[in-house]
Amino acid sequence: MIEIISHNNASELISLSGAYLEQNESENNRPLGYAYRLAEDPHAYDSEQLLLLSILEHGKAVGVTIMTRPYRIIVSKIGTNVKAAVVPLVHHLREIDVQISEIIGPAAEAQAISDCWVEGMLDVSARISMRMRIFEARSVANLPLSPGKLRLARPEEHPLMARWITDYSETVGKPISFDIAKSWTEALIQNQQLHIWDIEGPVSIAAIDRPTRNGIAIHSVYTPPEHRNKGYATSSVLLLTQKMLTDRYSFCCLYTDLSNPTSNNIYAKIGYVPIGDALAFDFVAKKQRF
Repeated sequence: MIEIISHNNASELISLSGAYLEQNESENNRPLGYAYRLAEDPHAYDSEQLLLLSILEHGKAVGVTIMTRPYRIIVSKIGTNVKAAVVPLVHHLREIDVQISEIIGPAAEAQAISDCWVEGMLDVSARISMRMRIFEARSVANLPLSPGKLRLARPEEHPLMARWITDYSETVGKPISFDIAKSWTEALIQNQQLHIWDIEGPVSIAAIDRPTRNGIAIHSVYTPPEHRNKGYATSSVLLLTQKMLTDRYSFCCLYTDLSNPTSNNIYAKIGYVPIGDALAFDFVAKKQRF
């Protein structure tokens, strides 16, 4: 029997479902990392509609769904029959009148929720907005590095970094406004999460985020067009991964866009191993015919 439990705070969710999520820590990095962050700071994502749900089967956690941004659902890997778990989950979301514009999660789970969500809705359709691969690294290869060095971004570099984060968001097909980019970048710099490959100035960036008990995610890997094809991103990710593994983590993980084979090959060369696929869906209104 499937039961959906709503939590008042992230600490409750971690207490009930954290051990389950940690069985597949890299694949569950998004929901688990967000939950840890919210346990530290309940207002970390400034969401008006914070949703924290555990999926139980016979009283045992088999999945998690959270919403940290308006209308965006993040689902974990589900450790039972996916369809059997998704039907009561979607029923619960409809019952509490949750509005969804985006779902992201492991491929089978995201697909099942998307299919169930649009079923019977004549005016809404689902569209895959991104196909991703989840990679994990527990060691890095010994590769030659590009000229330059890895360092933390500095406060005075905030305007340039905000422009690069804006450009990065457009590159991956998830554009954000410059104002949002400024806010995100300010937090990344303040929390010492944004790293720069420097060769007489910034030429590439990579960030860390969503730390969990044993791992951390690398994201926002971006090199402006004028600095590409010189190995700066490869060097950044390699040294940043090595630093995280040396400092305290057992693994690093990252999500790649499957439509970009170049980056996927780069990460494999560094030492990242594919462990699963993920999908992001957008829900859009169908065009009416008159």
